[in-house]
Amino acid sequence: MSFAKISIIGNLGADPELKYTTDGKPRLEMRVATNERRKSASGEWEDKTTWYRVIMFGERSVKLAEWLRKGRKVYAEGRLQVDLYDSKDGEKRVALDILASEVVVVDRNPDADPNAPRPTRAATSSAAVGSDQVPASTPSDLDDLPF
Repeated sequence: MSFAKISIIGNLGADPELKYTTDGKPRLEMRVATNERRKSASGEWEDKTTWYRVIMFGERSVKLAEWLRKGRKVYAEGRLQVDLYDSKDGEKRVALDILASEVVVVDRNPDADPNAPRPTRAATSSAAVGSDQVPASTPSDLDDLPF
């Protein structure tokens, strides 16, 4: 097992799962896919998808669980945990888990009015997170990302 800091931008492959630890702390688990497109040795374009399990703890994960759905684009930052294991069929596998310190939504809410002005952080900082609102941690555009 090894650890490293990582940041990714990817799409949720399923609705996130909110669970609670035995001592009652919220734990949000998300499946996030990143995609890379490159040319093969033969000159053909190939798409490579890498899957991560992103895990976030704390009250913020409860609000994200209410708002996030399959297909949404997120930025996740945290500690990468790499584990090797044997699958049920006996093959060696690698599990890529990100223990997230930060998760930010980087796309618009697909249920929101596309013609509505995009709220800023200040405008949403005291707003409750609903199906048509952007959480306070959502940047107004990609320029707000921390990289």
